[in-house]
Amino acid sequence: MSAIPVYIHDDGEGPAVVFLHAFPMDAGMWDPQVAQLHTDFRCLRPEFWGCGESPLPADDHSLDDFAAVVLRQLAALGVQRFAVVGLSMGGYAAFALLRQARERVSHLVLASTRSEADASQARASRQALMDWVRRDGVEAIAGSMRQRQLSPAALANPSLVARLREITARCTPQGVIACLEAMSVRPDSTAELGAIGVPTHVIAGGADVVTPAAEMRSMAGAIPNARFSLIADVGHFVNLEAPDQFNGFLKELLEPSR
Repeated sequence: MSAIPVYIHDDGEGPAVVFLHAFPMDAGMWDPQVAQLHTDFRCLRPEFWGCGESPLPADDHSLDDFAAVVLRQLAALGVQRFAVVGLSMGGYAAFALLRQARERVSHLVLASTRSEADASQARASRQALMDWVRRDGVEAIAGSMRQRQLSPAALANPSLVARLREITARCTPQGVIACLEAMSVRPDSTAELGAIGVPTHVIAGGADVVTPAAEMRSMAGAIPNARFSLIADVGHFVNLEAPDQFNGFLKELLEPSR
């Protein structure tokens, strides 16, 4: 297991909320959430190896390795119990946290993600992306991916597209490849959904073609007492395309813990 620490952005005071970023992103994707929540919550945003301010990955860099390192560092920061908000790859990391320390998680938000492991076609696609990064760099794949990740309205928003480009630019080729490798070998978490015993909110984008809403609704149905919400006309990055609505969902779930 990798022992290399990751960088954790630590803002605000109050009940702890751990934000787990998507691919190919870093903690900056959560800026709209931290801006509204940091006055009432302690917002902790770990970054996967090679992303943002985290060091480059070692040979061992699975999502379970990442979760173990994050859990150890949170304990060192005095954070024993926390809510988890994971989007896309961050949702996969959230399942890894639950596998290792379910008793430490107080609330759960799963956005634009799925519980299933990669099928063979998905693994092949990730391998092709790794090869593309090695050949042409991070922005080459990120620019192509944005065409699927964003809704038509978001693609027509120059400031949002520029912001995503800025965030992605902080990801190294090594970090992007490590993320792809980690996602491709992650275990299937579907059988674990029924054991999630904390307040859970599953949030989907109505225009998301990466993790379709119907698939996420089904996942929510397998989690006891989970709430499912659909944000119409937004794509994969629901927190960035509809920050006010997304933040409202977070506050509604987390406020009782204050």
